[in-house]
Amino acid sequence: MLTAFAMLAAMTACQTKTETTNVNAPVNRASPQTANNSSQPEPAKTGVSESSTGSLATPTDAYKFGYAARQKKDIAALKRVLSKDAQEFLTEVGKEEKKTLDDELRTLADRPQAPKAETRNEKINGNRASLEYLNEKGEWASMQLVKEGNDWKIDLPKGP
Repeated sequence: MLTAFAMLAAMTACQTKTETTNVNAPVNRASPQTANNSSQPEPAKTGVSESSTGSLATPTDAYKFGYAARQKKDIAALKRVLSKDAQEFLTEVGKEEKKTLDDELRTLADRPQAPKAETRNEKINGNRASLEYLNEKGEWASMQLVKEGNDWKIDLPKGP
């Protein structure tokens, strides 16, 4: 169980400052000065944390969302990005340790993270996806995701 928990912790080892390689997304190479001179207005500030309203439209988006949520220790956002199976697993682990799901997620958020969110090799196969992310040791690791409704969620690794 601890190994699976460690894998789940590693799956959300993230932070908000990102450099992402997504073979399916166009690359914006505009300089910061050019990017700031956009004719589009800035989004209105609503008082809602960015991590709780971020996109889960792609597997890479879900990874970045989880990374930001973990950095901010935003438990509600972590619940939003974790699949139903991952949440059930953590709930069961918590029962053995006499902890709630929220307690388990706080423990997860306190674990070391990678210095930046970086992904590569995103692959989608139906409602399942995988990508590689840079972990806290600077090594590439694999992450599994599942599509639940319209959102991609970080999932437990599935067997072959």
